[in-house]
Parts: sequence; structure tokens; C-alpha cells
Amino acid sequence: MVRETCRRFGSVWALVNNSGGPPPGPFERFDDEAWQAAFDLTLRSYVRSIREVVPGMKAAGGGRIVNLTSSSSKQALDDLILSNTFRLGVVGLTKTLARELGPFHILANVVGPGRMDTDRVRQLDQRRADSGGVSAEEVRQATEQRIPLRRYGDPDELARLVVFLCSPANTYVTGQTILADGGLTGAY
Repeated sequence: MVRETCRRFGSVWALVNNSGGPPPGPFERFDDEAWQAAFDLTLRSYVRSIREVVPGMKAAGGGRIVNLTSSSSKQALDDLILSNTFRLGVVGLTKTLARELGPFHILANVVGPGRMDTDRVRQLDQRRADSGGVSAEEVRQATEQRIPLRRYGDPDELARLVVFLCSPANTYVTGQTILADGGLTGAY
């Protein structure tokens, strides 16, 4: 995909990596195959796409890489052992890339969405509702009460942050993990 894009349009200025989340569940639920699948989905896929764009970004004199993870990159989330583990790997990868690629004017950052109004979050809410014997709406309402803004985020709000980080207006933000979570995460 990257090679075809470059063939048609020239080098890639901005790469935004995003993946679905691995299945929820506790540590003892997952065998080696589940761990490998989660690694492939949430970390190795990012490595592969970054590997494809970096040479062109260097040749073009700069670029932007934004790796989407989760608010779990700052504070572990219950019942998400696979996501919690590999999202931190993305943070380490990105922090290292920011240092290695900075001299080439390539900025790399992580954006960690919190409770966004997406199918994935609705799935997790439904799972919690099923295990707690309540409705998904009750789970959502209880969660919203813990968010200082008292609501789930809109994907467009997340997109605006990513657009800034990928734009030429971003000239100095690199190596950062920025949460878009309405203030929910208590960790620094």
C-alpha cells in the first residue's frame, strides 16, 4: 500500500497508525497464539508501516508519524491485558523513533484515546454490562460520571488532534503521548 501510494503521489508526509483492539479478558484466558495475534495487530503492524515510510520521509526532508494506542498507555485498564501490554510497546517504539528520526525532521507521537463513542467502546461497555447484570447504557452513564467532561469523546475530536500533530503547524511536538480522554486518566 505504501509503495503504491508513493508511486502515484510521491512520498508520504504523514503516517497515522491505528488498529483494532485485541480481545478483552484476563491473563489466564490467553494462550501463545492469542498473545502473538495481539502483538501482530497492535505493535508489529505499526513497525511494518513505519519501516515503509521512513526512507521516503528522510529523502523528502521530514514527515510525521502518529501512533494511536489507548489511554491504557498511561494507566492500565481492567480486563485488557493484551492491549495494556502492547500499547506500551508502541509508546516505547514511538519515543525511540522521535529521538532517532528527529535529526531528519520527522516527528513521532502517540495519541491515546479514552472513552470515544466508537463500536469498540460500545463492545467493551456491553461486555461489562453482561458480566455485571446491568444494561450497557447503565455502564456508559456510570463511566461518564467518572469523566470530568461527563461524556464520551466524539471521534472528530480525536481526529482534530491527530490532524494538528500531522500538519506542518506542528514543528516541535515529538516523542509525546497525548491522551484524548476528557480528563479521565489520573496518571501523569
